Amino acid sequence: MVHDTFFGFAKELLDQGLASTDDVYGEKNIYDLTIQCSQDIDFYLTLAKNCQGKVLDLGCGTGRVLKALLEAGVDAVGVDYSPHMLQLAREKLEAYGFQPRLLEQDMRELKLDDVFPLIIIPYYSMIYILTDEDRKKVFRAIHKHLTPGGTLAFDFDASKNPIGESFPWLALQGVHPFTNEVLVSVAQMKGINEDLRVMNEINYVFGENKQITVKSSIESSCEATHMQELLAEEGFTITGVYGDYDYLPYQGGNECVIVATSRGNGSC
Repeated sequence: MVHDTFFGFAKELLDQGLASTDDVYGEKNIYDLTIQCSQDIDFYLTLAKNCQGKVLDLGCGTGRVLKALLEAGVDAVGVDYSPHMLQLAREKLEAYGFQPRLLEQDMRELKLDDVFPLIIIPYYSMIYILTDEDRKKVFRAIHKHLTPGGTLAFDFDASKNPIGESFPWLALQGVHPFTNEVLVSVAQMKGINEDLRVMNEINYVFGENKQITVKSSIESSCEATHMQELLAEEGFTITGVYGDYDYLPYQGGNECVIVATSRGNGSC
């Protein structure tokens, strides 16, 4: 399915030659500045400590959760699709004295030499898996890399998108800690259908050189009951469906956290 990836003011800026495009997770991304959440750390850390073995962090990004795992003495491996995010993760984790094992792979085609008692997919990375076919590929690949009875834990967006263009909102404002540039980021969403949306981000950089860049990504959501059905089809038993990281039962809403265990011998 192909969609126009830019719309609204972002498209107008591009059409007038006032902005350039950039990758959401490109070489100069400011992920660590924009994503400051930590409420999920204890949830994944507790699972990791209880599993007493290697942990695979899928969609590890710049190592936000991976850092906490390594600090706790967990033997953890990070996998991400973006080489730029992995480079940022390596630089950050090495600065803290770690020698991380980081691998560039697509989670739909995961091929590692190890199996793990715990695999996690933190912070909504599943939004970039757009179809049921690809979600099942992810679960199938994970199942093959779990020890028998191993655990998969992940959070995802279970919301329904309003159709059409939303109002823009301020996503970030601040001063870059290394360059002293002033950063302002404005985001806008365009709902294609209830389960698919296009996100645009306009970044204004004010410093020695003024710059405007625009980024676009296609994201998905999935109903909690449907996600459970897909997991069951790929050999998982659901052990928990939560509405937050404090183990409160899921009762609807945007955020859903699922914990599931593998069945059989770890392969489908």
